[in-house]
Amino acid sequence: CLTFINHNTFDCNMKLYVFILHILLPPFYYISTTLERTLQKGAVCVFQIIQKLYIIVTEVNKMIDFKEEVLKHKDEMLKDLKDLCLIPSTLDESTAKENQPFGENNRKALDLMLSIGQRDGFVTDDCDGYAGSIDIGEGEECFGILGHLDVVPTEGQEWDYPEYDMTLDGDTLYGRGVADDKGPLIAAYYAAKIVNELDFEKKMKVRIIFGCNEENGSRCMHYYFQHRPYPKMGFTPDADFPVVYGEKGNCHFIIKGKTDDDKVISIHSGRVVNIVPDQAKAVLKGTDYEESYNAFLKENNFKGSLEVVDGNTHLFLKGKSAHASQPQLGNNAASNLCHYIASVTDNSYAKFVDEYLYNDYLGEKFNVAFTGEMGALTVNLGILNYENNEGSLTLDLRLPHDSDNDVLVKNVDEAVNKYGLSEEHDIGPALYVDPNSELVQKLHESYVQFTNDHEHGPQTIGGGTYAKKMPNCVAFGCEFPGKNHHMHEENELISLDDLLTAAAIYAQSLYNLLKK
Repeated sequence: CLTFINHNTFDCNMKLYVFILHILLPPFYYISTTLERTLQKGAVCVFQIIQKLYIIVTEVNKMIDFKEEVLKHKDEMLKDLKDLCLIPSTLDESTAKENQPFGENNRKALDLMLSIGQRDGFVTDDCDGYAGSIDIGEGEECFGILGHLDVVPTEGQEWDYPEYDMTLDGDTLYGRGVADDKGPLIAAYYAAKIVNELDFEKKMKVRIIFGCNEENGSRCMHYYFQHRPYPKMGFTPDADFPVVYGEKGNCHFIIKGKTDDDKVISIHSGRVVNIVPDQAKAVLKGTDYEESYNAFLKENNFKGSLEVVDGNTHLFLKGKSAHASQPQLGNNAASNLCHYIASVTDNSYAKFVDEYLYNDYLGEKFNVAFTGEMGALTVNLGILNYENNEGSLTLDLRLPHDSDNDVLVKNVDEAVNKYGLSEEHDIGPALYVDPNSELVQKLHESYVQFTNDHEHGPQTIGGGTYAKKMPNCVAFGCEFPGKNHHMHEENELISLDDLLTAAAIYAQSLYNLLKK
């Protein structure tokens, strides 16, 4: 028993041990309390230990098996998740209007999530189509859970499963949004439902808040908190386990300029800045590129194609997508194609990309490389558009909280000015919540209780989440250590058991944080 206690592995599933202790310890408890009246204090230490063990066993018997509770709701969870995944809720400004600022499909996803809360008898709130919320429980104060309903597009990707659906193959769920972030949002929603049904005195209610623009700047949550109060504390299920108490700052550079080159007609790559582009296209004047381009593909083991149309050469290059916070996991098609174009033309825009961004995700060529407490500064070329001798590219940088932003801007400006280009930038703050706070500690305790993972502790990441949008908020799950959900990539996935375990961890966390 002491071994279990010392290693924090007293698990509610150890029913055999609990049963034996529950039968044997009561008589020892009675004996110890009797002897303590007559024996000297120092002689009864062993009986005091037995008393404490008995109290622990009594508490263990009262523990709720949240995984078992989650399993009771599995079919409902999967039905709701599938319905959400069937909506291709990508940003569509062509259908944006009042009360649907991010397009028709994001409005549909928002309406569906609100209807789920209404179906279950909870109070819902539509914040002008930017975001919505579901209140679970009673009280003025609330614990916030922030998730997002929008997803990144799948165009150009080669999936083995229907992209906008939820497909269960074996023990794995596939589909855009199953991991980022519709699946984790549904897991957290059901966790809050389960805890709400328990009969115990709660400090506050739970408010599930869901936005529709996380993948393109989080304008949704910015608007929401301009018009709604902050919860007392909270988490977003949109990152990793264990709990994330620190996130790097986000920085975007938009670099524009003109050239007088007459050989490059167009270059296009990337749709959203927070993804490594997985394809790039260009049109070059003339037809003298087939031999050099094929050699380029072969030398670098790249996949691509070349086609001559009306006397011009159309180039296509395949890369590998990844999240901008981990650009080393991808293969940037935009910078790779510019590397080739710079070798066969004098286009200054392509040469700028080649000199400062090709094969460099740490900012070394800009002379801004830095590694701090949160890890390394990273650079991602997310969007590039060039046509009619005018170009615009957007960089996504992730900055440790202790990096020097003045040096960053100065050195990037020097590179931009060298090529006669111009830049504008915005730098967002990093997130840092005290790792010893009640919020971080109780979330981590719940994670350890279900995983017995004593190797990985509270952490910092390069990704930016909704946690930055409100005070006293952290990211919490639901990608477990060693797993890869292929978010933003082809065949996005999550293990069904991982999703259910995450829901149980969330339920345990809410129980620990809400009980008086």
